[in-house]
This record gives sequence, structure tokens and C-alpha cells, in this order.
Amino acid sequence: MVRHGFMAASLVALLAAAAAPLHAQDLGVGGRLGIVGGAVWFEDRESIDIMQPMPGLQVGVVVAYRARSAVSLQAELWYVQKGWTESRPGAGRRLSYVELPVFVTVTAPWKTAPQLVAGVSGGLELGCSVVGAPEAGSVSCDDPRVAWRRRTAQFGVWLGLGVRRRFGARRFDLQLLGNLNLSDLNRETLPRGYTRLFSVAVSATYVVPLGGR
Repeated sequence: MVRHGFMAASLVALLAAAAAPLHAQDLGVGGRLGIVGGAVWFEDRESIDIMQPMPGLQVGVVVAYRARSAVSLQAELWYVQKGWTESRPGAGRRLSYVELPVFVTVTAPWKTAPQLVAGVSGGLELGCSVVGAPEAGSVSCDDPRVAWRRRTAQFGVWLGLGVRRRFGARRFDLQLLGNLNLSDLNRETLPRGYTRLFSVAVSATYVVPLGGR
């Protein structure tokens, strides 16, 4: 946990360092809070049929830069819970990540306006447990009884829609975001093929300006 805390602190420092050269009047900071419906995409169609998504928490900090009146860039640092359950015993997973997404948002120039969101993210696993393990209930993915071996780093793409409401220089965004990880979650090939995490999030950001404009 100390290592993970150091890496999270380093990511925050990188966000601040990246923002420093930009014009203060175009910078904003804030937070994000939402719910993520995490699940998994199996190559094997039969496995998809027995899978159910597991809801989780999405919380983080936001550093935003308004590049143009309608376009802004956002670097964020999240704590996210993801996972899924299956109808067969010992098949579900509960995962938590620290994620660093970078978004481009395009918003119509109105006080209350629709927006488009696109971005990429990298994530580092903080915790993993098997849900419904036989005779154990829930155990760590590192438990010797768990045969499944997973990747602890993930990269993904995000697309979404939102609505922005301005309150002077402050802004509130309500967004529906979809994420698909680009890499197989498994470290070895399984009979049912690849396993890719995906999620749908409903979340909101509130951003306040650093400058006086």
C-alpha cells in the first residue's frame, strides 16, 4: 500500500507540473464523483451470458485547461472500483484501480450546453478479490487457491456525452462515460479467450477557476 500511495502522490505531482506553464486564467481544478457499472467482455459468448456487472465507486480530482472557448483538456486522477459476478461459483472478481485519464471535451458555447467527451486512460490495480470462491466466500486474487492470474496494469479508451452548466467562471458537468480496456486482463490464455474490462459511468465534475476570469 505504501508503494501504491507513493505512485498516486507522484501522479498528482505530475498533474500539477504539467499545469504550471499554462495560463492561470484558463486553468481550473475540481473533483469528480460517480458510480461505475463495471463488467467484463469475454471472447466466449457463453461466458458473457452468465456474467452480471458489479456497481462501484468513481472519485477523483480534476485539472482542466480551456484551450478554446468550446474545447477543454482535462487530466484526472481517480480511485475506481470495478468488477463482475457470474452464475458459477468462484467466477466473479472485484477490482479497484488508481486511474489517470486524459480527456478532450467539446462543449457548445451556451450557459447550459451539451458536450462530447473522448479520452484515454492508464490504470494500476490496487486490490483484487474473487467473489463467491468455493468454501471461502471472498478471497484475495493472490490466494494460492485462485488459479486465475491477471495483469495489474490496464490501458483503455473513453467516449461519452454530457451536459455542462456554467455558474459564472465555475462549471458543473454531468456525464455518461463508456470505457473499454485495450488489453486482455489475463496473463495467460484461458479456454474462453480474452477477458477485457469495460465499464459505464454516470458521474459529475465541479471545476473552479484558478485565475480571475
